Amino acid sequence: MTPNHFFRRTLLVAACLLTLSAGAFAEQHFTISDKLLEAFRKTFPDAMQVKWVEEPNSYLVTFKQNDILTKVNYDKDGNFVSSIRYYSEKNLPVSIICHLQKEYSGKSVFGVTEVATEYSTEYYIKLQDDKNWYTIHSDASGNLEKIEKFRKA
Repeated sequence: MTPNHFFRRTLLVAACLLTLSAGAFAEQHFTISDKLLEAFRKTFPDAMQVKWVEEPNSYLVTFKQNDILTKVNYDKDGNFVSSIRYYSEKNLPVSIICHLQKEYSGKSVFGVTEVATEYSTEYYIKLQDDKNWYTIHSDASGNLEKIEKFRKA
């Protein structure tokens, strides 16, 4: 490695670290309405590690509640738009667990991503066995569809 290449690489790494650390310690420079904060606190009274981000047309709040990582998107008027939750099998609806056990016996649930809007809730369930990873899509009724299968390394 030439000295010039080493210098460029070191400078690039330093710039990346500086950018990441600046973002980690940045202050919140926007105002969230009292109405939205009150609605959030009523809906998620046990929320921990709450972080708000203002986006051009919405607010995104990320938090943990009952060991579930949750991201909720609200519009500028404070109305719920969508949410994404990440959790384990124990938080899936019983009907979906029963369908999984029937159709994918011998596979275990690695994790769940729940995507909800005002109109629907969908689940992306990561399953595994000794040889493969699977991604299963389910609607709220428990209709399952395999959308991915990958061989483990």
